[in-house]
Amino acid sequence: MKNEHSGSDEHVRATHLLAEWIGGDTSPFISPTAIEWARHATLDWLAATIAGSQEPLVRILLEEYGGAPGLPCVLVATGTRARPHDAALINGAAGHALDYDDVASRMSGHPSVPVLPAALALAEVERASGLDLLRAVAIGHEVESRVGEMVAPSHYLHGFHATGTVGTFGAAAACASLRRLDTDRTAHALGLAATQAAGLKSMFGTMAKPLHAGKAAMNGLMAAQLAARGFTANDNAIECEQGFARTLAPEQKPFASPLGMTEGFAIEATLFKYHAACYLTHSAVEAIRQLRLQHGADLDAMESMHITVAINHRGVCDIAEPDTGLGIKFSIQHMAAMALDGIDTASLALYSDATAVDARYVDARRRVSLTFVDVEDRHTAHVKLLTRDGKTLVQSANVAVPATDLDAQWQRLLTKARAIAEPVIGRERFDRMVEAVRTLDTAPSLDSLLEAIR
Repeated sequence: MKNEHSGSDEHVRATHLLAEWIGGDTSPFISPTAIEWARHATLDWLAATIAGSQEPLVRILLEEYGGAPGLPCVLVATGTRARPHDAALINGAAGHALDYDDVASRMSGHPSVPVLPAALALAEVERASGLDLLRAVAIGHEVESRVGEMVAPSHYLHGFHATGTVGTFGAAAACASLRRLDTDRTAHALGLAATQAAGLKSMFGTMAKPLHAGKAAMNGLMAAQLAARGFTANDNAIECEQGFARTLAPEQKPFASPLGMTEGFAIEATLFKYHAACYLTHSAVEAIRQLRLQHGADLDAMESMHITVAINHRGVCDIAEPDTGLGIKFSIQHMAAMALDGIDTASLALYSDATAVDARYVDARRRVSLTFVDVEDRHTAHVKLLTRDGKTLVQSANVAVPATDLDAQWQRLLTKARAIAEPVIGRERFDRMVEAVRTLDTAPSLDSLLEAIR
């Protein structure tokens, strides 16, 4: 196993450096900008969770692990409650059920969906403030990114789903922050997270992928709660021999200390989804939408299409013959056909079993070919469209660029949230939820938010 670390103390002591940052003598400084990004992430996760609460996989989890009205934690948009660990599990799976939640390039996964369900459950039990919750979310994102960078890209390419693996550290860090664990106990919490981290990319397109997010949230909460009671683990578990990085990644990179934050907080690079499918399909979708806009191209005009993407797309979103709505979300070929047809790929109703076997799209996707290239740029998609009248149209796009206009981003997220969450909980509760999120940093408790999303 190759290990590329420099031998510096900072790399060797990655777990302790993170623990000192999370649980040292002074609380980590989280900038107002990072808090604002955490607010955006919270709104987006809540919307995705409310919409996802209607999915069959959530019904199954509710039947198996759902609780009763008198239990301590809200199960989002279900009208019932559960124990904290079960709430983290169910809310986490619901938030990822539609694969419509945020992503992070540095983590190589979905950052909010492991962190927020765990943090929300613990914050409810601890009677934490809204600012406590937002700080915990930013801390969770930071830890996920720092650990994710250590093992990227080999961890993901090797077959591990970082949302389930790396996300467990984010959930544990957020909960350690909420519990105000000291450095030693935070290090043990991270060790407990390391030994529970799991999730396989071979599960993409099935109910098991959202389960990864729920388990990461549940296991991260468990790690912090046990560590708070004195439960021990290897306190060098991220970087030690036979630890997380060296066991689950063929190659590792030097650990980047979280101290200083000279380039901003990791949460400020969060990417939000505006198509309800795997994020790695989005650059191709956007390139095709530009072709439609610029050249008037449509599906009926297509002779064939060739799409070139980075190698990290292979085995993730290249399902050639999806036969379910979930499968469509992980098929560049099918997404390309729908995008060229001008279909609204933000519509949740689009991702159905009937759409997967629609003869028109089946025929079209079989005329879409893929090439995977090993390049540093992991997000740009290059599309070449050959039309029936002999034209060759080309377009490239890269959606992995964080927003700079936060007011515009909030409005775009609000539009998305209204479209997917308001039909489930109604306008009045939706408006109350949005107002609760908008004022979260000044709220002494989460009561208003919890009442709106119950």
